[in-house]
Amino acid sequence: MTLSADILNQRSPYKLSQLGEFTFRFVTDQDIHYTVGFYKDTIFMDDGAYHFFIDNSEHEHGSYDPKILDVVTVILEEFFSQEPTVMLYICDSTDHRQAARDRLYHLWFYEYARSHEMTLYSDSVTFKQVNYYAGILMRHDHPLHDMILSYYQDFLKHVPQLYVPREK
Repeated sequence: MTLSADILNQRSPYKLSQLGEFTFRFVTDQDIHYTVGFYKDTIFMDDGAYHFFIDNSEHEHGSYDPKILDVVTVILEEFFSQEPTVMLYICDSTDHRQAARDRLYHLWFYEYARSHEMTLYSDSVTFKQVNYYAGILMRHDHPLHDMILSYYQDFLKHVPQLYVPREK
């Protein structure tokens, strides 16, 4: 699987710069810098699963920008067009904004799933009074759909242990 900024930039409203095989950077009209992409999963499945991330490392907030969703959609379309893959997401909880991220991701990914014959499952897990939000997105016709769903249910049981910041 390969993602190319040259291909993505043909449809992206913001110019994407390629940082890695599956990682891109873009700057919004409000001069907010984002890094977006995927990294290969090493816990959920042996092969074919990737974690999605979008990061605003400067932690700046602007007004609502629909072009960000357009960028994410272009990347997802290219990502899922290549092979039967699975996308996971875990909402970062370090700044306690994970519920807001989950609402935004759910809106983005639900709309994408609905219009692209995809299935979205999203859940929350509570551990030590902190909610952890996770989700999975895959094609309706993924050849391992039922097995992946079973893996996902098991994965959810381990999310807090995998993603809770370790105490020093």
